[in-house]
Amino acid sequence: MSGLIKDCPMLLSTNTGSKFLRKSDKFLLVGTCVPIEHPDLYREYAKNRVCLHVCLETFHMNMAETKLACIIKIHQPSEVLVLTVDGSPHCLQLHILAEDMHRYFNLDGQIQHVVIEKGKHYSIDGRAIKTARHLHKVQQLLDEKKPS
Repeated sequence: MSGLIKDCPMLLSTNTGSKFLRKSDKFLLVGTCVPIEHPDLYREYAKNRVCLHVCLETFHMNMAETKLACIIKIHQPSEVLVLTVDGSPHCLQLHILAEDMHRYFNLDGQIQHVVIEKGKHYSIDGRAIKTARHLHKVQQLLDEKKPS
């Protein structure tokens, strides 16, 4: 495991002023399991990006959100790409956290979301993340698709 993520330190263990974070103005925030379960996709997305990993099954999202907010405020990345597996409630929280960063720092066009399902990767619009936070909106979308 460590060989795959040696250049991708854990978000919560990374000093917010670290020189490592200055390697690129493009960041990859990745679920810890992605480099292990999908190493080829991880390597593809990690190219030319500063990578940080976190598992929100291990840490509360508020801890990760505070740390990421400090890092974004200090380093002002031009891009933050979030890469996780699809279907995990913990990974969904990572996307929600990134959308919070979008709101806090006016990062229009700077936050990108990608999920992996059965070895395929899918770009996700930030609006889908916002909608996923509100179950009544999801229900309304489902109800619209029901045959009459």
